[in-house]
Amino acid sequence: MGCLLAGVALLLTRPAHDVGTVPVAAPLVEARVAPGVVPATVSIRGVDAPVVPVSTAPDGSLTLPEEPTTVGWWSPGALPGSGSGSVVLAGHVDSRVAGLGTFAVLHELGVGERITLRDNDGRDIIYDVVARREYHKAELPPDLFTRTGAARLVLITCGGRFDPAARRYDDNVVVFATPT
Repeated sequence: MGCLLAGVALLLTRPAHDVGTVPVAAPLVEARVAPGVVPATVSIRGVDAPVVPVSTAPDGSLTLPEEPTTVGWWSPGALPGSGSGSVVLAGHVDSRVAGLGTFAVLHELGVGERITLRDNDGRDIIYDVVARREYHKAELPPDLFTRTGAARLVLITCGGRFDPAARRYDDNVVVFATPT
């Protein structure tokens, strides 16, 4: 009876923003497009945004494009279509000056929605959303940034409470998608 009550309590306290099943970073899957492409744009719900390569800052955080309508692709990570690892895209949810960012929509993306990455030659890599999670910034899973294991797309933006004094959000919203 105690396990049943604990399970009910867990279900009742699970945040509504967590949906779907997070894909595991293993085993490998066969590549659909090889050897992979450098993404130039991302399309979510019919909105196209430019994608630029970004890296990691000395403190371990992702560097992001300043413009909230431009998305950063973590270039040390996997290439879209390569068949393994996490393709990580990160973008601003909003900006005090420029308003909503392209990734503001991540807070409401549902399982089954389609995301398309396109390279400069017009090749598309298509992914379907399989999960969405919200993590405290200090608890972002390190396996999001793997170059091995099953192919998946990981989209990251800010979420949770905004701290006006620190000028930052407490959490990250992470959307997981797998190649179609």
